[in-house]
Amino acid sequence: MQTLAIVVEIFDAIVIGSGFGGLGAALELAEQGQRVALLESLNYPGGCASTFKRGAYSFEAGATLFSGFGENQQMRKWIDRYQMPVELDWLDPMIDLRTPDWQLPISTRREQLVENFSKMPGAPREKLQSFFERQRKVADTLWSLFDDPKLLPPVTIASLLKHVGRSPRYLPLLPLIGRSMMDVVRQEGLEDFEPLKVYLDALCQITVQVSAEDAEAPFALAATDYCFRGTAHIRGGVGVLARALCNTIDDLGGSVHFAHRVKM
Repeated sequence: MQTLAIVVEIFDAIVIGSGFGGLGAALELAEQGQRVALLESLNYPGGCASTFKRGAYSFEAGATLFSGFGENQQMRKWIDRYQMPVELDWLDPMIDLRTPDWQLPISTRREQLVENFSKMPGAPREKLQSFFERQRKVADTLWSLFDDPKLLPPVTIASLLKHVGRSPRYLPLLPLIGRSMMDVVRQEGLEDFEPLKVYLDALCQITVQVSAEDAEAPFALAATDYCFRGTAHIRGGVGVLARALCNTIDDLGGSVHFAHRVKM
């Protein structure tokens, strides 16, 4: 009579889902020497931003752009540290926004984007400049948190004291709490300028995955810097980066398991 041997693997941490949040968490844990397992229900990584195949063809599921490739940004650090085979295309304009009635090149430079908007028929130049200057100040405040990861959650006594010291920088954010991106647009008198509303709505859908009417103003205004801060096209699709991160997790002693749906 034969007995069935059951092999049980022991892990320090299990990450559920190989979207880029899960990939980043698993890689960070693996870098710390943790034995980590990454479980994904699909047979490819990337989550809402991935590349999948049907027959001989590849398709993008979600955004075809990705951020974090600027100097000292996290994706750039990982690519350089582990020599990941990821090729980037830096384009300007980054996006060509088109509707049935107009076309707008989205530049990687805020000043050029404002200029492109201002050239459109009926564009209120001064109001646009005021809106994007306000947007810049909010973005500079929130993006600076990524320069010191210790300021990000989980909150510790040390990080709390740092935030207290930085509190004057946060004062311009207070009037935005509880307001939407479109509240700010209306406050700046731009609710009738349709190209800006279409652009912001599209950008919010890409970055925070809700409409500009529903997006919380502080985060949406910061996310409006998407095209200005280390964003590029990944040659071959976003899945190239996702696969490279998976391979790096494996190389560091972690394990990635596809087609593994977690049941609670």
